Amino acid sequence: MAVGDIWLQTGSNRHPFEEVRHLLEHKDLLFGNLETALSETGERARKHHVIASPPEAARYLADAGFDLLSVANNHSVDLGAEGLTNTLRTLESRGILPIGAAASPNRQEPIILEKNGIVIGFSGYTTGRTVFSGGASVNRLVEEDIIADIASLAGRCDHIAVSLHWGIEMAYYPSPGQIDLAHRLIDAGATLVLGHHSHTMQAIERYRGGLIAYSLGMFQFDPNWPHNLSQEAFILSVDLQEDGVVGEHEVIPLIVDDDFVPRPAGEPRSEEIWAFIAGISRPVAGGGMTWAEWFEEIAPVYMTMNLESYRYRIRRSGLLPLLEMGVWLCTPFCLKCYAGLARRSLRPLSVQERCAPGKDTGN
Repeated sequence: MAVGDIWLQTGSNRHPFEEVRHLLEHKDLLFGNLETALSETGERARKHHVIASPPEAARYLADAGFDLLSVANNHSVDLGAEGLTNTLRTLESRGILPIGAAASPNRQEPIILEKNGIVIGFSGYTTGRTVFSGGASVNRLVEEDIIADIASLAGRCDHIAVSLHWGIEMAYYPSPGQIDLAHRLIDAGATLVLGHHSHTMQAIERYRGGLIAYSLGMFQFDPNWPHNLSQEAFILSVDLQEDGVVGEHEVIPLIVDDDFVPRPAGEPRSEEIWAFIAGISRPVAGGGMTWAEWFEEIAPVYMTMNLESYRYRIRRSGLLPLLEMGVWLCTPFCLKCYAGLARRSLRPLSVQERCAPGKDTGN
């Protein structure tokens, strides 16, 4: 089983997984993306959103049955190298394997584990500017490194799973570049690609015997942070068989309540979540997502998120971030966003807008 972003904080100090533990009991292996440092010490990052939890909160992860967690993300060094090192040690003390980071200057090599006679290799990577010192490292998303890690696992594993922290926050679609990269990783020998970072549910695609979940979305997170996201989430259950065969997969719909605690979605919400994922998956699996269409989809959220970040930095630091924002507004990526916003204003509703959970799809 695989889930998305985990915060470990709740609105009323509840057990963050109390409503879904009965679902997670059926797993052989449980993976998630840990979107918080497990530390009370370390140098606080100079950024808008810093996420950290006390190390004691790791007991919830162990209680829920997590076997491995990605720590290759943009919050893993929110408390610097010391915070990351504390996170790694805390997870390992609870019997949970961290992937995508190491308490050394060298990037973490893939890990191999066996369950029920099936051997699986795992590796994790993140995009972004994760720059720090202090003897710890986070695996950067560099295609050549990922391909080399997949090659190092070839012949040693029945399955190779790759965790990628990538894409645009709040976007419901992977870019054509992400789609192409995921396909190349499957072609290189991976059988499972598990994406996260957007905080949204994204497409699930079957490709040449492999399975790609472009974003697992938010699992245990504040659904109102940072921009009133939807409360819908899911657990992905995948049957990994011998000899590299990916069997059936299942989407288990969830609702994240105002205490940031996920629970099973009842009807009709379950049907709406299944329909939504099917709707946003069709243009991806069908090869119909162009760069122009993608910029139309992501431009509003991308511009809003980054302008908010710059406003925070300007209030805090003054002139330099203001100059940086001026340069950013003139970048080719932003220019393409302006064009996407213009095209968006002239076209009908997108698949995402038509099929969003809770909305009438017209079917």
